[in-house]
Amino acid sequence: MVMDSETDKETPAAGADPRLALLLASIFQAGDDATVELTVVVDGAVISGSAVSEHAWTQRQNDQVRIGSWAIAGVLDAYGSPAGEAGTEAQPRYLHFLAPVLLSGGTRVPLQATRVDVRRVAAWSIGRIPGD
Repeated sequence: MVMDSETDKETPAAGADPRLALLLASIFQAGDDATVELTVVVDGAVISGSAVSEHAWTQRQNDQVRIGSWAIAGVLDAYGSPAGEAGTEAQPRYLHFLAPVLLSGGTRVPLQATRVDVRRVAAWSIGRIPGD
């Protein structure tokens, strides 16, 4: 988050909403058990679910790969996040959801571990869409 010294107002850094970035940074700093229910709009689609740290999301994604294919189970385990991707800097780059629901055109689609670039979030609110 960047403050404009002339107006004392928040200005988004790198296209991300500064309040959302602050909320996500607190999740990353709190550890793997931290979660917050969020609803976001990305490219016209609504995604609603539990936002978690990248580490918790990565564990879930790796588990999904193991279930689907033991032959490639170790591939993602060996992957390390490039600098800045893991959310260790002031502005997290990605929002990580576990078991969200995608709403598009009135259709509800349950998803697994889902990752969204925070710079593409057009709107957001705390809480889930009722019924998911």
